[in-house]
Amino acid sequence: MSRELERSDKRVTWIRFSISCKMSIFGSLMLLGTHISVILLLLNGGRKYCTYNSQVIASETLQVVFSAASSIAVYNVVKNNLIKFPWLLRAWWLLSFFMSVINVAIDTHLRIMYHGKLRLIDYFNFFGFLLNFCLFGISIRGKTGIGHNIPSNITDPLLKGKSDNKNTENKNESLYAKSTILQLITFSWLNPLFVIGYKNPLEQDEIPNVDIKDSAAFLTNSFDESLKYLKKRDETENPCIYWAIFTFVWRKAVINGCFAVVSAAASYVGPYLINDFVSFLSEKETRSLESGYFLALAFLGAKIIETTAQRQWIFGARQLGLRLRAALISHIYKKGLVLSSQSRQSRSNGEIINYMSVDIQRITDFIWYVNMIWMLPIQISLAIYVLHANLDFGSLAALLATLMVMACNIPLTRVQKKYQSKIMDAKDDRMKATSEVLRNMKLLKLQAWDTQFLEMLEALRRLEYTWLWKSIRLGAVTAFIFWGSPTFISVVTFGSCVLMGIELTAGRVLAALATFRMLQDPIFNLPDLLNVIAQGKVSADRVASFLQEHEIQQDSIQYVPKDQTKVDIEVQNGKFSWDAESIIPTLDGINLEVNRGMKVAICGTVGSGKSSLLSSILGEMQKQSGIVKISGTKAFVSQSPWILTGNIRENILFGNEYVKAKYDKTIQACALTKDFDLFPCGDLTEIGERGINMSGGQKQRIQIARAVYQDADIYLFDDPFSASV
Repeated sequence: MSRELERSDKRVTWIRFSISCKMSIFGSLMLLGTHISVILLLLNGGRKYCTYNSQVIASETLQVVFSAASSIAVYNVVKNNLIKFPWLLRAWWLLSFFMSVINVAIDTHLRIMYHGKLRLIDYFNFFGFLLNFCLFGISIRGKTGIGHNIPSNITDPLLKGKSDNKNTENKNESLYAKSTILQLITFSWLNPLFVIGYKNPLEQDEIPNVDIKDSAAFLTNSFDESLKYLKKRDETENPCIYWAIFTFVWRKAVINGCFAVVSAAASYVGPYLINDFVSFLSEKETRSLESGYFLALAFLGAKIIETTAQRQWIFGARQLGLRLRAALISHIYKKGLVLSSQSRQSRSNGEIINYMSVDIQRITDFIWYVNMIWMLPIQISLAIYVLHANLDFGSLAALLATLMVMACNIPLTRVQKKYQSKIMDAKDDRMKATSEVLRNMKLLKLQAWDTQFLEMLEALRRLEYTWLWKSIRLGAVTAFIFWGSPTFISVVTFGSCVLMGIELTAGRVLAALATFRMLQDPIFNLPDLLNVIAQGKVSADRVASFLQEHEIQQDSIQYVPKDQTKVDIEVQNGKFSWDAESIIPTLDGINLEVNRGMKVAICGTVGSGKSSLLSSILGEMQKQSGIVKISGTKAFVSQSPWILTGNIRENILFGNEYVKAKYDKTIQACALTKDFDLFPCGDLTEIGERGINMSGGQKQRIQIARAVYQDADIYLFDDPFSASV
């Protein structure tokens, strides 16, 4: 038997249903009908060998619910054309079979003992046993048996490339984005990826894309919107980084906080009910059985709620931290591209890398711990309430001991914050010095300065090591205090109860010990929380300081369309300075007009301002007054060659499309043909770090070829022959 799935472009795909698949559908539906029929018989006066008929009805009602859920699961299996049945569905079929075996065995035993006659309800039970037996066999096999018949046509992949690309995009669609609420709760949206990874190692094209809301482009735009909102609200160009982060994360953080509060509240249900449970066990003769079932159900339900809420807020906190990390790294990177020349002198590349690697990670860690800020008072309040319900005024001693332990954090946190500031300053100095040494390694080797600079780096490392050692020792002392705090609180609480004459029964002691165990988590996490707050505060201040650095003037250049003027470069009464706060300008009274197609050479002595003039035309120099107009695109060749790690062709193309005729013409015009003949692989020769395996002239010619290949309207050359001299 076959069913038509889809028809497109005269191609037909068929799905084959095996016997096991048909039987799973039939068995699930019939089993559901069987349990419904049993309930109707019980409501109409039919009885089993059980004193409590209401419990039998409740049991059959649960069977109906689970049978309906299994029927829906089978429908999803057929709908999604899965090869195997889900393991949860197979586990339920297995348990249902064992319950059916026990039920039939007990009914048979009682029927024989009391010489009873078979009734209609017994036939339904036996029929359900047969259905469960069939489903049990299917669960053991596990496979659905669903197959596909796809007519082979070897020309389809060539003729329908767009369709294949579309299918690939659908295949890599985010699993998280299209997941249902149930899948989000159970994290079952990851199952398709686990199935693929279980069979074979995962390939890059098999990993689905992230959700659009987790992409770097979306997060960067969202963070920029938050900054624009704060700039408009506060009427400032440098809004507070803390408010920007809060505006960016508060919605997701509130949801995570709700899950955290629910998890914290549910975790104290167990300690609160332990005394009642012990009382029930010791007074079984006088307590009803329903109260015992209620207690067991309360324990189970609270644990399910706690676990589910805890998993959700942990996942949400990690997700929110990654979102903030992506947004801040992107913002720092974009800030580094528009820093003014004065700001670049105070912020080295190593320091900027330090912001993106260390500081952003510490801010992300704070997002992970932020839920503990409001969980902490809730957990302590619930613990004191549970202790008060069991120990009466003994809970005051527990509260006092807890506050004493937490009061120790105030001086420890202040010292730890000081150490973290010193560590980050020492790390910045070491990174800055290391970057300078690596960048100028060739000069250091030629001048035999390597020993002196090695001693300087070792001194910086020793300084950083000193502050790290002090911070670790303080952390060890803090950990010792707080690991011993639960024992200290227990001794103080029970000792106070003995002095006040409060009776310590088994139930009260077990409830108190369970509460102390639950109280360990906030006490243990408190030093980490305060440490992360201190580190996050220092890192956030450092990032805020960097983001408030001066930028290149965005309005220093006026761009004029090419069809409105014949002048490519025009400077009128230009007044420029490298230092925005300097009274004396670097260039003053500049008037320059370059018509389209002109070749202009600017000559002068060393330090006369030739490079500064080019920088003012590029907009990288602070314009104090005057007008600068540019018409057309620009290409700039700096005085010192800037080479990317990679092959020569990649350096010349610089991300543009490779056009052979244009590329060959550029190579010939820049006199690189002879150089390519000397290289072992021609223009595909790998360039070492910053072009270390090339001469200065070769690097400069490659840089000129890169500018020429851009096919710009304006070319600015800053002493292009200096490297070959």
